Amino acid sequence: MDLRRKIARLRTQPTAPTDTPAEPAAVTAPAEPVAPTVEALPTARADDELRARLKAVAAKTKRRAGTTAQPAVERPPLPEWPFVVRPGDEGSVHVATRYFPVDARHGAVSLASALAVTGTQAATLGIDTALQGYDPRRALFFDTETTGLAGGTGTLAFLVGMAWFDGDALRVEQLMLLDLEHEAPMLEHIARRIADAGALVTFNGRTFDLPLLRSRFVMARVTPPAEPPHFDLLHVARRIYGARVERCNLTTLERDVLGFERVGDVDGSQIPALYQRFLREGVRARDALLPVVEHNVWDLAALAALSGELGARLAREHGDGRFEAHDLVGLARTTHRAGDLGHAVRLASEAAAMGEAAGDSKAARDAHVLAAGIHKRTKDGAAWRDRLLAALDHAPDDAALHLELSRCYERALRDPAKALVHALKAAGAEDTTAHTKRVARLRARAKKRRPEQLRLPGV
Repeated sequence: MDLRRKIARLRTQPTAPTDTPAEPAAVTAPAEPVAPTVEALPTARADDELRARLKAVAAKTKRRAGTTAQPAVERPPLPEWPFVVRPGDEGSVHVATRYFPVDARHGAVSLASALAVTGTQAATLGIDTALQGYDPRRALFFDTETTGLAGGTGTLAFLVGMAWFDGDALRVEQLMLLDLEHEAPMLEHIARRIADAGALVTFNGRTFDLPLLRSRFVMARVTPPAEPPHFDLLHVARRIYGARVERCNLTTLERDVLGFERVGDVDGSQIPALYQRFLREGVRARDALLPVVEHNVWDLAALAALSGELGARLAREHGDGRFEAHDLVGLARTTHRAGDLGHAVRLASEAAAMGEAAGDSKAARDAHVLAAGIHKRTKDGAAWRDRLLAALDHAPDDAALHLELSRCYERALRDPAKALVHALKAAGAEDTTAHTKRVARLRARAKKRRPEQLRLPGV
């Protein structure tokens, strides 16, 4: 068809009136379902239905092998929107408050166990003498939810959870930043809580939460509070449970230590996007923040329970959480670093016995090596040797153990012949040149100390 015929055909077709809008084209659904994104979260009713389904799934879910199903902290029911406006001299803040009885359990561990932690225990666990005055009745359990995980001056703490023991209950107070213009009043409130506390208990607060708040105090021109002693449980948990747990975060420690596994918990990586959505959409997206509020409450409950479990284990009492031989090795190592050598040796002995009873040769070996190092430091040569020989029973081909035994026999026990025996089995545990010199030196010393035989004429 040529161009003239096309133009003529177009002119003959009727056109729609200019004052009548054309019918919108029908929207067809995609052939396959589209996976939901963070931007397409369910409505409040859908959230309720989702929570109901998750509870039903949780009731049927079995725990992993080696753990026992335990009840969660008996939390009071969360209202549809728990935050109320509290006016103040600096401005209004949005606050939610709940109380948990001290005999409530987070998994297998009672919240009340946190009240038994002494200042000496906190100072030992934290390897910080500033915690000698730790009083759990004046401790502030502290956790933040932020707009980013990398920190920096552009990151906000939009939800701050604080908990402390109030009579026979654990009081949980949460502050929500619903309007960025109200950040200063919220920070003023937080500053007062921190200033009144005898100690802060956090999980990675030393590296993340506190530096973030300091920058926000400066940006909002709020006078920062004097910070009390800081009991950061992340570093304690890494030293004690790091050899056993696959990842040292709160949710993993809850599962593998406290005996509690979260079901339906919001993923931490999604939290910043949920708050950004609220800032864009306002009240319509407010209910999407409720899972974040519950996530924050779980974190605070875990801090209290974990501190109590650690204190009980250090006191050599029967804790309620899961505790294995390598955890006891970590506890002994922590006590050693804190300077309590006698307690560290006792814990190492218990760890070795626990490892041997459980068939955990690595834990038993590590416990004996730790005790040997302490005896070396106290210059007890015989105990140093005995611990190394006990460790060698669990790892007979360990060149590093043979090297340490060679040093023990040469330096502490003055027995170059036995030192030579172990030096010959220590190849690979030190530099080749150093090993060659060691063997040559011990050969010469052993030969020099060998008694001369009496030779009689004609014999």
